[in-house]
Parts: sequence; structure tokens; C-alpha cells
Amino acid sequence: MTVNRRFTHRILFLLVLAIVLLFAAGALLAQIETRTGDHVDASDIFPDMAFFAGGNLNVTAKSTDDIFAAGRDVTINEAQADHMIIAGGDILMTEVAFHDLIAAGGDINFVSGTVADDVVAAGGDLDLRPEFYIAGSAVLSGGDVDIEAPIGGELRAAAGRLRLNAGVDGDAHLVGETVEVGPNARIGGDLRHRAEKIEISPEAIVAGEIIKLESPTPPDMEKWGVAAAAAIAIFALAFLIGMGLLVVVIALALPSLMNSAAAMIGEKPLSTLGIGFLITAAAPVIIALLFATVFGVPLAMLIGVTYLAAAPLAIAAFAYFLGMQGRRAISSDDGNPGMGARIAWSAVAAGALVIIGLIPLIGALVWLFAYVFGMGAVMTRGGKALALHA
Repeated sequence: MTVNRRFTHRILFLLVLAIVLLFAAGALLAQIETRTGDHVDASDIFPDMAFFAGGNLNVTAKSTDDIFAAGRDVTINEAQADHMIIAGGDILMTEVAFHDLIAAGGDINFVSGTVADDVVAAGGDLDLRPEFYIAGSAVLSGGDVDIEAPIGGELRAAAGRLRLNAGVDGDAHLVGETVEVGPNARIGGDLRHRAEKIEISPEAIVAGEIIKLESPTPPDMEKWGVAAAAAIAIFALAFLIGMGLLVVVIALALPSLMNSAAAMIGEKPLSTLGIGFLITAAAPVIIALLFATVFGVPLAMLIGVTYLAAAPLAIAAFAYFLGMQGRRAISSDDGNPGMGARIAWSAVAAGALVIIGLIPLIGALVWLFAYVFGMGAVMTRGGKALALHA
């Protein structure tokens, strides 16, 4: 019995610690530069991290730290940063200087600039021009990928149509339906490829071997598919019901935070969504970068636990917002809700999220949307609440 109590106390301590760290991170976030709006121009010099989100986003900012940017149309011109993380519909980069670059979008054009280390990019179309130089390695994925930018390290690329016509100092791993190695290709290591159709120009130079990769053996779906689908369905149902109950408990236990977070979602939906998206996108990136160093592994694990602890708070905040919106639509009472109203309306909203969550694909997107919205509100308002009571 003593061992079980000690174990329980340790679990409770870790959960409390994770929540405190979450609010501490939110307090720090209040000191970091953030800009959101339909049209955002970011052109200042920042000593710390900067977060930008907008419909049309123009970034010429310079930072000795990291820059996170998200928008429908994103233009990066003469910007400088340690790590640059971008997400958008269309992304255009000219005359940039970054240490590392991570980008995801629909149509991405790397026109000119230098990345001192590695690049990770995924999109519908990727176009890397000759004036864009990558000193480290590159991991690229898209529907149509055209690589003319020289790469100082290893290249790993996958696409429907993939064209390499540049120098690669290390190995090149190319996968696609159609792969073309152009006359200006200079590969310092091995060329490993898997493609339905491949064309290698006679003028291309490969210092190492040219190796054709075998197609992976597909799993025996007939044997394992039904059992796996049943297990996933049971787990998903249990998770959704458990999360729904947890949302009600959190809404009851933390009324101030829920009211503040719901108010932010209602008053500043675009800002909340932008901040939540950037925080959500930054988590795996930061964890991956920390895991790359031995000393960063404990911090990476701590951040991972913190984000897991934030999930029910984020979902609860969004469910609470939905519940209060439903209350206002039906009831004429605009005052602060009592305990019964908080429980009832949060339960209705959580139940709706659970039911929608059972719909394949749409349910997952709705829960992701709720998580991102709630994360933006909780991290911002939670941090400010902690700072005011510190």
C-alpha cells in the first residue's frame, strides 16, 4: 500500500509540475514578439524569438534567435534567423540567411539565399533555384520537386516528379514515380534511387555507386487489418469518452482560466489560431532539435510531457468556448455562468466533440482544430494569469 501511495504521489507531482511548466512557458511567451492579422509586415530586428501569422505575410525581420511564420501567402525577403520555421499556402524566399530551415506549404520557391546547416521542406511543389545554397543536408518531399540548388551534405528527396540538376557533396537518395538526374548533377557519394521511371543524363557525375533500391514488401493486410482496425476503434472510442469527461472536470476546476481562454477565442480568433498553430508546429521541431544533442534529451522529454499535459487543457478551453457560445445563443443571461451552467454546457460541447470525433478524418480534423485553438488561448492567457499572481 505504501509503494502504491508513493507512486500515486509521484504521478500527481509530475502532473502538477507539467502544468506549472506549461504556464511558465506561457509567461515567457508573453515576452516574445508576436504579430498576427490579415496583412502583416515584419521588418524589425528582434533579439529573441518572433512569431508571425497572417493572411498575407511579408517577413524581412532579422533575429539572432528563431522565427516562426505562418500564413496564406508568405514572402521572406532578406530575413535572417537561427532557425526559420515556415508554414503557408505559397512561400517565396529571396536573399535569406538562416542556420536551419523547416518549411511546409503548397507552392514553395527557394529563389536565393544561404542555409548554413540543414533544410527540411514539404509541399505540393518545391522549386530550389541555383542561387539558393544549402551548406548541410536536405530532406525534401512534394508532388513536384525541382532541385537546382547546390547541397553541401546529403540529399534525401521523394516526389511524384523529381528532378535533380545540381551538386550534392554527399549521398543522394531519390524516390519518385519519375526521377530525372540532369546534366549539371554532381553527386559526391552514392546515388540510391527507387522510381517507376528514371533518366540519368550522360553528363551527370556520380562519384560513388548507382544503386537501385528494391520496393518495400507490403504488409499482410488481410491477416492483420481487421484486428488492427478493431483495436484502433476501441482505443479511439475510449480516448474520446475519457477526454470528454476530463474536459468537464477541468471546466469545473479551473473556471478563471476557462473564462479567460474562451474570451480570447471569441475576441481574437485569428490571433488565437495563429499562436496555437505556431506553438503546435514548434513542439515537434524543438523536441527533434534537442534530441540531436546529448544534453538536450532531458529538456526534450520535459517539453514533450508538458505538451501532453497541455492537451486536455487546450481541448477543455475550446469545448468551454463552444458551450458558452451555445448558452448565449439559447439563454438571455449574459452574466458569469455558475457551477451548474459550466458543467452542463461544457458537457454538451464535449459530447458534441466526442460524436464528431467518431467520424473518420473529419473527426480528427475537428479535434486538431480544437486543440490548436485551445492551445493558443491557454498558453497566452494561462501565462498572463501566472504572471499577475507571481
